[in-house]
Amino acid sequence: MTSFMGSIFSNVAEVPSADQTIAYSAAGGAAASAQAYLTAALAATTPEVRRLFSEYASQSLMGNEAMMGLMINNGWVNPYDPPEKQLQSILNQQSAPTQNH
Repeated sequence: MTSFMGSIFSNVAEVPSADQTIAYSAAGGAAASAQAYLTAALAATTPEVRRLFSEYASQSLMGNEAMMGLMINNGWVNPYDPPEKQLQSILNQQSAPTQNH
């Protein structure tokens, strides 16, 4: 059975590569979102707004945690690699789509 990602990216790239690219993007987006909401919560002066932004930050953090779990389970990320190797794998993954064209 063809995956949803496979049907979208079948003409552009390999399916695992497309899934990996989307996972990296989603994890990065969730991390950026959590950081923005946390910053907003710290700057908020009213308790209600602070609580609202804190809850959004928590949801974004859970989304990032879920995506990282998926990436670890698929072997795309190894959390125990040295930081230099982790950075190199991210750089290699980001440059991969340009190599396919």
